Amino acid sequence: MEHAHTTRVARWARPLGLASATSAGVLAGGMVFIQVVLVPSWRATPPAEFRRWFTAHAERIRSLMIPLGAGAGAVSLASAVTQLLGRRRSGAAAVAAVATGGVVAVTLTVNEPANHRFTSGRLTDPETRDLLRTWARWHHVRVVLGLVATVAATAAAQGASVDGTAEAARP
Repeated sequence: MEHAHTTRVARWARPLGLASATSAGVLAGGMVFIQVVLVPSWRATPPAEFRRWFTAHAERIRSLMIPLGAGAGAVSLASAVTQLLGRRRSGAAAVAAVATGGVVAVTLTVNEPANHRFTSGRLTDPETRDLLRTWARWHHVRVVLGLVATVAATAAAQGASVDGTAEAARP
């Protein structure tokens, strides 16, 4: 009975591993775009103009990035649990899940509260500059975590075969 359960769970290892790698990669790509294109532009813009731009576009960015982060987090966690329950080497999948969870945690505790402050209409120019520096620093952490998640999820997906018979974990 235990073998049948392990086999059923193993069937999900590859699809979840691929979904984890793909979703983490898309999330990381979006964050890299923000890091490379938007952040330098924001920093070069006068604070009042940045706040106007951010207020006009924050909801569009949020409506894309929040589902990407939530989806990547859920799929990465499911992949790690599936690999663990399937008695597979789950280290890479666990790293992907933890790194994606880190992206979500930083987003919820640092970047989203800052986003709301940018759009509140209450920040002065010096406060905007300081908050943007903090936002960018923590966004850089998110980018690194997203890239780690992508590499780890890809490694985990490569460890799961098409028929679910990837090498089992050592006892």
